[in-house]
Amino acid sequence: MSNAKRYINLIAISLGGGIIFRLAYLRDVFYDPLQEALGVSNTQMGLLITFMAITCFFTYIPAGWLVDLVPVKYLIPAGLISTGLLGFWESTYPSFTVILIIQMGYGLTTTLLFWDAMIKGTRIQAEALGDHGKMFGLLEGFRGIVGALASFAALGLFSKFGEGPEGLKMTIYFYSAVLCAVGVLTFFLLDKNEVEGNVKPKEALVGLFKVMKMKKVWLAGGIVFFGYAFYNGLSFMSPMLTELFGMSQTTASAVSIIRQYAIGIFAAPLGGIIADKMGSRVGFLKNVIFIGTICTAVFLVIPYSHSTLGIGIAIMMIIAVTIFMMRGTYYSTTNELGISLAAAGSAAGIMSLLGNFPDFYIFTLMGSMLDKFEGAMGYKMVFLIMIIHGLLAVLCAAVLYKMLKEEKKQKTA
Repeated sequence: MSNAKRYINLIAISLGGGIIFRLAYLRDVFYDPLQEALGVSNTQMGLLITFMAITCFFTYIPAGWLVDLVPVKYLIPAGLISTGLLGFWESTYPSFTVILIIQMGYGLTTTLLFWDAMIKGTRIQAEALGDHGKMFGLLEGFRGIVGALASFAALGLFSKFGEGPEGLKMTIYFYSAVLCAVGVLTFFLLDKNEVEGNVKPKEALVGLFKVMKMKKVWLAGGIVFFGYAFYNGLSFMSPMLTELFGMSQTTASAVSIIRQYAIGIFAAPLGGIIADKMGSRVGFLKNVIFIGTICTAVFLVIPYSHSTLGIGIAIMMIIAVTIFMMRGTYYSTTNELGISLAAAGSAAGIMSLLGNFPDFYIFTLMGSMLDKFEGAMGYKMVFLIMIIHGLLAVLCAAVLYKMLKEEKKQKTA
């Protein structure tokens, strides 16, 4: 397969990765119209994510086994099309019980079928090119571009059709149709790798248990776990700029869009390229997360006022750059860990299981700090939580980096 074809494969994977979660997390952008359309309480709105998160939690490990058994070429289209079909069902605005079943279905289609397949599919392309950090960085960057374009298109439809339940229905139609179309497209664009489809179910299960016994896989998962928790603190920085630094809401929204989309588009690929140049993606993660953590600590000591607004924005942007560099790299470590391509799905399953666990507590914990402590102290507690998680991620990376160096010494001795 030519290098150009491999990049086409990566773009195909990124197309799906950029839009597949939009329906499951519809409440994040269209909270009020979704609540109105379903006629539910705020507590019930919270249950939408809870039910999906529970399903995801129990499917990450089986997904790792499945992706080592079934070729990515089949899993990715299946995940995209089935998610789109669930979206068409959701657009009928059924009862809340059915909506919860659909949310659980999203957990199965996005996690069991798609997520680990996306990670392994990227690893397959990187294996031939030898640029693991770069390829995973490009994946994150491409996903950001696709996600931004799809979100703006959906927002345009929502506005055109009345900004209510009817406008939301058209938005759901749009996402569902695009998911089904991209699912068909990826089936024809993706190539089947020679190592795929040759593993028997029992062999894949044995491989899964073998990977589960490896300490270095759990340490790599720890980097993702603490790094993802650290990342989630970014969402509290926009309200901080308005409440503590006196920034207008409009300006804060513009800064938030730049932070969420523009920075990720260039920072993730750049981080992967730098990691490859360093020769150790684990070593790069240790350094870049440490820099982000130190920058976060600055918010504990600088004065909060309109005169220091420029400093606050600059620090936030630097933190965002380090975090997106981290996000573009932390799933690229399986090759450095010595995990074979045949068992890459199992490793991705474990890392994903750990990496997404903070969804169960981190927003509630940080939000409770803002409720318990007024003003600047509440945000300082949020930053302290970020710092603790950042340092724990650095610790996991440092221990893993030392472990890999020792393994290398033993092999060359």
